Parts: sequence; structure tokens; C-alpha cells
Amino acid sequence: MGTLGTILMLLAFLGFFIGIVGVIKGSVKFIKLSSRKASGLFVVASFVVFMIGGFMLPADTSTTSAVEKQPSSNVEEKKETKKENTNTSKVKEEKKQEAIRASETKTVEDELEVHFVDVGQGAAQVIIAPNKKVMVIDGGNNDDEDDMVAYLKQLGVSKVDILIGTHPDADHIGGMDAVIDSFDIGKIYMPNAQRDTQTFESVLQSIQYKGLEVTTAKAGIELDLDPTVQIKMISPIGTDSDENEMSAVVRLQFGEQSFLLTGDAGVTTEEKWLYEGENLQSTVLLTGHHGSDHSTSEAFVKAVQPKYAVIQVGKNNYGHPTSEVLDRLDNHKVNIYRNDTDGTIVFKTDGSKMEVNKNAWVHTPGTKSSANNLPTTPPAPSNIASDLQAVATIDNATPNQNEEVTIMVTVKDQNGYAVNGANVHLSLSYKSTDTVYEGTTNENGIAALSFKIGRAAAGFTVNGDITVSANGKTATTQTAFTPK
Repeated sequence: MGTLGTILMLLAFLGFFIGIVGVIKGSVKFIKLSSRKASGLFVVASFVVFMIGGFMLPADTSTTSAVEKQPSSNVEEKKETKKENTNTSKVKEEKKQEAIRASETKTVEDELEVHFVDVGQGAAQVIIAPNKKVMVIDGGNNDDEDDMVAYLKQLGVSKVDILIGTHPDADHIGGMDAVIDSFDIGKIYMPNAQRDTQTFESVLQSIQYKGLEVTTAKAGIELDLDPTVQIKMISPIGTDSDENEMSAVVRLQFGEQSFLLTGDAGVTTEEKWLYEGENLQSTVLLTGHHGSDHSTSEAFVKAVQPKYAVIQVGKNNYGHPTSEVLDRLDNHKVNIYRNDTDGTIVFKTDGSKMEVNKNAWVHTPGTKSSANNLPTTPPAPSNIASDLQAVATIDNATPNQNEEVTIMVTVKDQNGYAVNGANVHLSLSYKSTDTVYEGTTNENGIAALSFKIGRAAAGFTVNGDITVSANGKTATTQTAFTPK
């Protein structure tokens, strides 16, 4: 604009001069000014153009100045913005590092909780991480589902971030469907093992109803629950026809403390871990398969070196836990905790110290437990005479639907002689329903109680409480069966 104003002023000055010449001479032929009047108008026009150019020149100079200053201003602003962005990035990075340091410091202050929930002859664990995320492993029997849900709600749980069904046995996944139905669920892990039972089907239906998916449990999976807690799944390894050996097994490491949660994995799986050099050393060991002698081998206990062992067990007809396993743990100076004697057992650790909310159960070496098919009489309570003995056996602990089951009750006196004519009272507990059967022992001291199990749903464990009486004396024993 400044250049244009200057040009206009020069042209106007030239036009003014030519116009004056035309006024004096009367005409200027080369630009066709044929009269003094036309030349006078040309002078006026030139004057006007000169004034316009003059006005344009100051305005253009001012604008040029402003425009010339503007790039400088933008550069400065860009420099300042870049400087601010750099400072902001530094601040953000410093805050991020502070948060990481705070998290690392917080690790020492916060606690990892591992709850071994008392679900009778079953298994269920609840893990609460320092960041308050929750992992649940198994859910006990079908009859335990209400208690399991109530326990989680009592802990203030609204979401189960990781849910693991170790394997399809009813005493492990029986309560899982209720947990799925009652809480927001994150990820679900289950091994590639199935059972044709109503219990297993109910779990799958609950998963499908909520639109969830199952991730196949297998060795090598790292579980993302809390960045301060390392959780590795170390089983199942490959495939096995024995569903117990397909159990999903996890090891947790938090600071100096660790937990090994074994499901029903047995000696076969233990040998695989030992062969592959798996890190098994753990502060707390969940004793495999409820204390069965099919698990917790000598070599395995030496590798784990546990300080504490938890046995998730209730009254049962399988002889769990066996004296062999109890003796083995005791020989290694392991503190033993049991749900049947201690109720729910809770471990809390800050990664350094370990706190247990129960007193360790004291094992007396040499105490014999019943074998799976030949249960012995449990110790008699102090208010029941000990000179009458009752032993119960069942011909099939895993019968088919509508199959007849026979429970044989043998009654003897304090000298080991058969008691003839003893009254036998059997109460079968199936969920909220109790069914009673009565019988009398023969000259061999045996009463046979037979019945069909058509009302018992597949996968549901039915517990039987037996009371015998004779000559004013009483004794008790138990039995149980789980229909296929």
C-alpha cells in the first residue's frame, strides 16, 4: 500500500504540472486536453489523486509498521508457547515420577489380604490387593453360594476383577454362578476341562447371561490385578485326563511374602513343576486337594518351604486331611491352619510382616485319618459316651441320577463287639431340605439304609449326619455323596 500511495502522488504531481501547462497554452494535445476548461479539470483531478496518495502513504506506513512488528510478536509468542509446553511436559513428567515414587512408597504401607473362606468340604479364596482390586478363586459348594456372596458383600466388594474356577468339581465352582450373578465381573479364567453336571452348566449359563467370556487358564499367564503384586498362573500344564491335574494354580508374590494356591492339583502336577524348575517357594501354601495324600509330596514340600499351610476342609467321608500329609507338614515345622478348626482364615501382609487372624491348629503326630472308602469314627464330643462306636460306609459316593445308594452303619461297643438292636438315625441334608431314614442293626451290628437319589441334582453334595443309640449310649458319624 505504501508503494501504491507513492506512485499515485508522483502521477498526480505530473498530472498537475501537465494540467497547468494546458491552462496556460489552452490545450495539451498528447493527452487530448483540447481546452483550458479541460486542463483545469485535469489539474483538479490530479490534486485529488495527490491527496489520495498522500492519505494512503501515512496509513500504509502505519500498517507496514504493524505488519512488520507482527511476525516478531508471533515468533516471540511461539517461543514463549514452546517454552511453556516444555515446562508443562517437564512438570507432567515430574508429577508422573512422583506418582510412581508415591506408589512404590505406598506399597510398603498398604496390605495384601488373602482370605481362605470357610466353605466346609470345599475351597474358596478371596484376594484383596493393595489397590483394593479383588480376585476370587473358586466359590465352594452349591450350598455355600449364599454364604459366599454374603462374605464378599461384608468385605464391601462390588466388583470381582478376576474370577478363577480352578476346575469343574462342585466343591470348587458350586458357588461361582451366584458370585457371577451378584457382582460386576472383570475377567474369568477356567481350565479347558468340563463336566456333564448341573453345577458346571449353571456356571456357564451365568457367564452367558451376563455376556462374559472365559479365558482359558494355563501355565505362563501373568494376571494383572495390582502392579505391586506379581501373580503367575503355573498350571494347568498341557492336558490331563484327570480333572484335578487340570487345576488352575496361581502363585502370588508381594514384597518378601508369597502364596501358592493349588486347587486340587496332585503329585503328577507337582512333579511337572519340579522337573521344569518352577519357582515354588512360598510363605503360605494352600495344601492340595483338601489335604489328600494324592497331593503335597515330600519333594514338593521341600521345594515350597512354606511357613504356613492352609487346609480347606470340612466334615467329610474321604479322610481329608490324611495323617500322612499332616505328619509331613509337621515334620517340616509348618504352622497348619484348617477351616474345620479355625473357620475362615485371613492372612494380611505389607510385603514384609505377615499377620494371621487365627491361632495355628496344633497337630499331634500319629493321629490317623480315615481312608476314602473306610472312614473311621471321629473323636466323640465330651458330652457323648465314648464306649459306643459307629462307622459309616457308602457303596457309591458318586452315583448316577435315580440310582439306589446304600449306607452301611456298623455299631460296636467299647470292647469291639457288634451291638445288636441299636437304633440308627440318618439325616440327609440337601440345600434347605432334610430327609430322615431310620434303621436297626442286626446281630452283626450292621444297619443297611438304602434309598434312591432322584431328588438330588447332579453335582450337588448331599451330607448325611448319623446318630446311633443303644442301652442309653449314643455316638455319631457322617457320610456324603455327590450325584453325577
